[in-house]
Amino acid sequence: MHTLTRIETVDQSGFIHLQLEKSAGTKVRIIIEDLGPDQTVTAAENLALARLQEQSGFVQHVLGSAAEDVWNDL
Repeated sequence: MHTLTRIETVDQSGFIHLQLEKSAGTKVRIIIEDLGPDQTVTAAENLALARLQEQSGFVQHVLGSAAEDVWNDL
């Protein structure tokens, strides 16, 4: 089981917008934890979140592809 942890901000309408790299019909579990105004994300938590993000299929297969390296030459 792959676990993804993200910290999002609720917009003015009360919505949280997530785009997942899952096929339609895939079941996922969403757990909402209120951080509150006095709880901030630490640098260690940010680093852990970044490490999780770099494991995603998008980062590995799209951004990590040789075809995307052309942007580094601009």
